[in-house]
Amino acid sequence: MNIKVLVFAHLKELIGSGSIDLELDDGATGGDVLQKMESSFPQIKEHRKYLKLSMNGEYINVDATIRHGAEIAIFPPVSGG
Repeated sequence: MNIKVLVFAHLKELIGSGSIDLELDDGATGGDVLQKMESSFPQIKEHRKYLKLSMNGEYINVDATIRHGAEIAIFPPVSGG
């Protein structure tokens, strides 16, 4: 299945783009998305434990099953005041 992955903040700088298309097996999970991103962009691996995922605008955990055509967003930690 094909999905669109959006990235933000310093992750966008690390991969050189704000979005990419990924091809995943049916039944893939949020964890599979992160693993595939790490294989393509190893520099994000050190940030993995802090990353949050959303699917079609709703936060998900790494065990959530990804739907075909989904838009996945990967958010790094945010700080501010």
